[in-house]
Formats: sequence, C-alpha cells, structure tokens
Amino acid sequence: MTALLPGPSAGSTGPVPAAGPPRADCVADTAGGLTFDLASLDGLADRPTGGAALLLRPRERGTDAVPLPLTPAGGGRLRAALPRTVPLPEGHWDAWLRLPGSPDRRLAPGAHHLGPLTAARAADAAAGRVVARLPYATRGGRLSLRSWLRAPHAEALGLSAGPGRLTVTGRLYGAAVTAHAYGEIRAVGAPGPACRVPVTPTPEPAHPPTEGTPFTLTLPHTDLAADGRPRTWSLSLRPAGETGPEARLARLLGPGGVTTAPTPHPPLALPGPRGPLHAAPLYTPSHDLTFRISPAMPLPRRG
Repeated sequence: MTALLPGPSAGSTGPVPAAGPPRADCVADTAGGLTFDLASLDGLADRPTGGAALLLRPRERGTDAVPLPLTPAGGGRLRAALPRTVPLPEGHWDAWLRLPGSPDRRLAPGAHHLGPLTAARAADAAAGRVVARLPYATRGGRLSLRSWLRAPHAEALGLSAGPGRLTVTGRLYGAAVTAHAYGEIRAVGAPGPACRVPVTPTPEPAHPPTEGTPFTLTLPHTDLAADGRPRTWSLSLRPAGETGPEARLARLLGPGGVTTAPTPHPPLALPGPRGPLHAAPLYTPSHDLTFRISPAMPLPRRG
C-alpha cells in the first residue's frame, strides 16, 4: 500500500525551505521497519552527526521519548530508522528534529510510501501479537506516528446484515478461539453489565497459524436498540471466556499492512419505541470497531 501525505512528491530532493519546518519522507520495508529521510540541514550530512536524532515524543504521559539517531544517507540526506524490533507502546507519537546546540523542532510530513508488510505481519502473528505503525499528518501539518501493539488482536474483516442481526467475521491473532469464547458488547461511557453473544470458529481448510484463527460474531442489533436510546457500543472478543484475555475488534491490517481508512458499513434502518433509528457499524480514529444507535434523520420534503 502506498500512502502519500501532504508534502513533496516521491522523487523530490533538495534543501528544505528555510521558512518552513523540515520535512521527513517515510518508507516502510518488508520487515516492518520504517525509515525517515530528511534533506540535509546546514550541511550536517557533510560532518559528524553525533547527537542528531529524530525524536518520537509520546502524547500519553508516563512514556519516555524514543530517539532515532540520524546518519548520512547519501545525496545530502539524513536518515533515521525505526526497526520493528524497537518497542513502541500503543498511542500517538509526535516527530521532532533534535540537532546539537539547537532547540528541538517539529517535523512536517513528506512523501510516505508504506510498502507490503506481509512478512512482518506473519512474524508478529507467530509471536502472538499484531504490530502496526502508521505515519500521518496532523491537522496542523506536522508529522506524527500512530502505533498499535495488540496481543491478542481480533481483526474485523467482513460485515453482513440480516433480519435483526449483524454478523462480523474476522481473524484472531495471538490466541485460539475456545469453546468458552464469547463476544462482549458494552455501552461506551455508560455503566451497566455487558451483553454477551456467541462466538464460533469459521470452518475453512487448514491454514498456517500466522494467518490467524477465523471467527464469526453476531450482534443482535434490534435488542441493542430496544430502548431507543442513542448510544455507541464497543465490541470485544473473549477467546477463552471470563478468565482469558480481551481482544478489541479493530481493522488494522489491509492487504499490504496497516489500513489507513477502514470502509464504513451502510447504516441499518430499525424501528424504535420513539421513532425510526439508524444502527451503524463505525470505526473510531484508532480503527476500533463500534456500533452506534442514533435517531434516523427525516427525509427532506420535496417541493
């Protein structure tokens, strides 16, 4: 997959304009690592670069920043590498440029190419986890990185609607779907017990463990909308029952790696005690799958 964020074209080189922030091009490799290339600043690529780093600062408190040393990469450019083996807790990370004797500066996104990550995904699945890292441009035009680290992980792959039901198919990484498995549905931001629904493995020919365990989970959306209240439901998988780990349903993996924009499902029309309702599966900005109940908007009058 290739994702181009605001910035110069993939083949652009040359000095960074003095009036703007320095830009970093990002390229993903098949091992799951990321490299960041910057145009040389003040001839830095022609002299020792000790202390120069691309600094990843977490927005969440209680986590240390991760410095990635900058080294000459030829063509008057500097390069920082983020191997997949470098731990990066889940969350948002802002990219800064650190140069000796100068204040840290925020970086802007350049051309980002996120290549196939199939081999890296297989290695992660074999280790019982899913790792995904996605560089993106903030609203202010600065470079940041979204990191996911899930173990286990329930990847939502397909959604299909039927009478009174919405079926989710997916694959579970890092755990097995046992006879005690169930889906857990909770109202976001509201107290109360969770709703449990059955989870079953999906029969299919033998597949490698690195491809995950297929499963099916069915949501009784008419029951969730029975009181007519607008609310959002979170969806999780308990593959081993109450005593085992929880896997949040999310859409993190595309055909070649982390997906940048999960495709929403059309809303479903439902009757409600106080008027018609819409029930819509939606993905959060963190790519977690939710189920939202809301009043149906009346159709505009013609004429």
